[in-house]
Amino acid sequence: MRDLGRIGLDLEATDTLPREVRAVRLPASLLPGSALPGASVELFGLRFQTSSAESIVAAVAARRDDGPRMIVTANVDHIVQLNADPAFRSAYSRAAARTLDGMPLVWLARAACRRPVHRVTGHDLLGCVLADPPPFARRIFLVSARQDAADALAARLRAKGLPEGAVASAVPPFGFESDRDYSRDLAARIRAHGTTLLVMGVGAPKSEIWIDRHRSVLGNPVVFCIGDALNVAAGYLTRAPGLMQRLGLEWIFRFLQAPRRLFRRYFVKSWRFIGIAARGRIVDHGG
Repeated sequence: MRDLGRIGLDLEATDTLPREVRAVRLPASLLPGSALPGASVELFGLRFQTSSAESIVAAVAARRDDGPRMIVTANVDHIVQLNADPAFRSAYSRAAARTLDGMPLVWLARAACRRPVHRVTGHDLLGCVLADPPPFARRIFLVSARQDAADALAARLRAKGLPEGAVASAVPPFGFESDRDYSRDLAARIRAHGTTLLVMGVGAPKSEIWIDRHRSVLGNPVVFCIGDALNVAAGYLTRAPGLMQRLGLEWIFRFLQAPRRLFRRYFVKSWRFIGIAARGRIVDHGG
């Protein structure tokens, strides 16, 4: 076990939330997803799996939970939002698995572990089912930001052998996460479909919070919260070249694709990550 100071989720001193919700600090034995095999590392008070996408997905699919088995992919923006949003922290704490997507998080974990740490993105999660859909992915529901992308991805999955009707989709309206009637109907559609894999492509934190709030009525599908990775898989967005990904510069490529939408995230909010990391803690859990 390696302790490198304190990388927690403390709120700013001016925040008015009670002290007991200012950090996510659960005992390791009580952390959701702690039974997953393989190595992990504790960052920001949460345990993250550091093995490959294939092994993480297989382990989550093998679980027999009573509710959705959600996999979340953490990046710098997620850490900043976790620091400020109790509902997002709650959803993250109940995820079946948390992976390291953003390269700064991967570098922090590698510094703590001094052993291989896999970066696992939403693209990697989808890659586990697109080439040859495994048994747990035989009834897929796509929650997408655009219908054409959902249709294209559904066609791609059918081309891999899934029968007609095995893939369903919905494109929620803006603000759907706060619309009780729409959310109730969407959750009912997902369950009635017999969904075994739910793919949330509408961004964070709304995807994770929505799943957590409706976990009692969704059944027990595996859930991928993958944001724009759905649009990339459908062919409507281009991913950064491999070199930019390895150098931690993928964010620049994404920003250039949607500068108005991403300016605040990358050039205003993300600077808070430095302060959060400076007062944090990393614990290596081996494996």
